[in-house]
Amino acid sequence: MAAKRRMLVLGAGTWGCTLAALLSEKGYDITIWDISEGVLDILERTRVPFRLPSLTLPRDVGIEHKLTEALAGAEILVIVVPSHSVRPLCENLLDADPNISSRKFVLCSKGIERGTLLTMSGVMEDVLGSKVRERFCCLSGPSHAEEVSKKMPTTVVASAYRAEVAGEVQEIFHTRFFRIYTQQDVLGVELGAAVKNVIAIAAGVCDGLGFGDNTKAALLTRGLAEIMRLGVAMGARRETFSGLAGVGDLMVTAMSRHSRNRNFGELLAKGCSVEEAMGEIGMVVEGVKTADSVRALSEKYSVQMPISREVYRLIYEGKKPHDAVQDLLKRSPKPEIYGPDKV
Repeated sequence: MAAKRRMLVLGAGTWGCTLAALLSEKGYDITIWDISEGVLDILERTRVPFRLPSLTLPRDVGIEHKLTEALAGAEILVIVVPSHSVRPLCENLLDADPNISSRKFVLCSKGIERGTLLTMSGVMEDVLGSKVRERFCCLSGPSHAEEVSKKMPTTVVASAYRAEVAGEVQEIFHTRFFRIYTQQDVLGVELGAAVKNVIAIAAGVCDGLGFGDNTKAALLTRGLAEIMRLGVAMGARRETFSGLAGVGDLMVTAMSRHSRNRNFGELLAKGCSVEEAMGEIGMVVEGVKTADSVRALSEKYSVQMPISREVYRLIYEGKKPHDAVQDLLKRSPKPEIYGPDKV
């Protein structure tokens, strides 16, 4: 009997635990590691992830506190940490194993690093070297852990520079309820996954202000146009943003009660400060940091992103939600399709 392929899930949040359970049930040898020993202690004792009571981890999912021991024998590393933790995690991986870039990676973290303006795969390359580009795959799309853990039908995309790498990840993760498509526009997939969090905050503001379906439909349509403009300017493929990592992920993040970013925006609109809203949610709200990175990218590439800019002003300049809405509506009328990239 052939030995089971060993995989290490780095990050014991709701999504990391959900993927660990999915892979374990498919017959893979799975271990979970996290920087927080307290989180791992609770998980080891209860087998139930914090904030995801619907999931009980299979008993054969290992839990390891020490990174060096967790890495032993792991062929594939599944990175499911917050975006701001990707760089320190990669540095720790390199310290633990100088040849770490020879392993395979599935990158599930979504964001744009502040300062460097790198996507998460760019951060990996920056730390681990260009060799890792040939061995990693991004897994992204509309996929709340709360629903995948209950085996609700979900579809995502595996994107890698090499088609065979994306195909391998597709085969590993594909189940009867978790359907995987493949493609090779890594930049587009990562930008869609990151920037939609900013637009989702704006969608939450719409909900908090009591606006209706008309408003949200307009917001999401024009928000998608912003994401597409930036992506095309940076070299991504336009059609990627009409797919699962673009409009798909935007819709679920902007409309769902499970969405931290949407919920954060709603709390802002109801009068909470940024700190109060983040405290109320109690988990990482990726769109907060990403709003700053998107502002910087829009300036770097001379891309008009008015909705994203207003979200930045809400978070970092203390602008009032009603004022942000009025300033968006007061902008001079334009054709729907305009600008050098025609979106």
